[in-house]
Amino acid sequence: MVSLLGTSSSSILSCPRLSSTPLTSPLCFRPGNTFGGKLYRRIQSETKKSRSRHHVLVTNVATGINSIEQLFWGLLGKKEESARPVYPFAAIVGQDEMKLCLLLNVIDPKIGGVMIMGDRGTGKSTTVRSLVDLLPEITVVAGDPYNSDPKDPEFMGKEVRERVRKGEELDVMETKINMVDLPLEEGISISHPARFILIGSGNPEEGELRPQLLDRFGMHAQVGTVRDAELRVKIVEERARFDSNPKEFRESYLEEQMKLQEQITSARSNLSGVEIDQDLKVKISRVCAELDVDGLRGDIVTNRAARALAALKGRDHVTAEDVGIVIPNCLRHRLRKDPLESMDSGIVVTEKFYEVFS
Repeated sequence: MVSLLGTSSSSILSCPRLSSTPLTSPLCFRPGNTFGGKLYRRIQSETKKSRSRHHVLVTNVATGINSIEQLFWGLLGKKEESARPVYPFAAIVGQDEMKLCLLLNVIDPKIGGVMIMGDRGTGKSTTVRSLVDLLPEITVVAGDPYNSDPKDPEFMGKEVRERVRKGEELDVMETKINMVDLPLEEGISISHPARFILIGSGNPEEGELRPQLLDRFGMHAQVGTVRDAELRVKIVEERARFDSNPKEFRESYLEEQMKLQEQITSARSNLSGVEIDQDLKVKISRVCAELDVDGLRGDIVTNRAARALAALKGRDHVTAEDVGIVIPNCLRHRLRKDPLESMDSGIVVTEKFYEVFS
């Protein structure tokens, strides 16, 4: 499964499980010689090899979301589904690594998304959906079906750009991000500029992504089944409470959700003021070099993630501890695979971190 969280304009992506890479705008999935066309054909090829179901995940950030939803339900010849209550992010027990990676990407979308790998039934999809409630509101042009950004011409629809050219004043509105999960049907394609956070999730039993695709994800989170008996009981009880009365359950976590949302908003606004010492930058690059990480994406993402973590903690300076927390998630999926190596790649990265930083 691949999810998109839009930060501006509307984002639409068609892809099966574990078969996509982050794209630059505009998104294009019509068959052809473009990068989007190649991805489209690769998707079709992958679908023939597996039983995984195609999905179109649409994330909108505008007042016109209803018109977008209705448009696609109409194209599919189906009625619009009623919205399901979303499980609160603050109520998710455990899985701290996955939750941290998601939060850091919200604070700094330039990190480049996150790939979440783990066992079935470990809350991967639930956690991604719950993240939407924590995202800050975004300013868009009121009444525009394409969710145009009122300040960025690159992310304006044709009609909005024409209104700006004529000197008309645009009505704007603050709105929350919504996620719509639609089954993909043959013959439907769309091209539209978008800025988004790419989140992939999958089960290792279903196979792994090729290294060149994995490298496109900024971070990689490993999710395991909770083994502690008491924690498992708590998860089951919380889920039963939610299923019994979703509204009451969500209200019980409202205060925690609001605190987390304020923390994210503050971190986003303070991110530009967070500094990282030259000594830490050099050591990060030493770790990458000694682990034989190809390219510089690992260095860049680790620096960004460490700054985002410092901002999340309310600090304006990155510490070695910040780097140590994020570096396994930034590098584990970039290491060259050794078929004889049984140790988790994250542990290899952590050991190298302590060797260099000590």
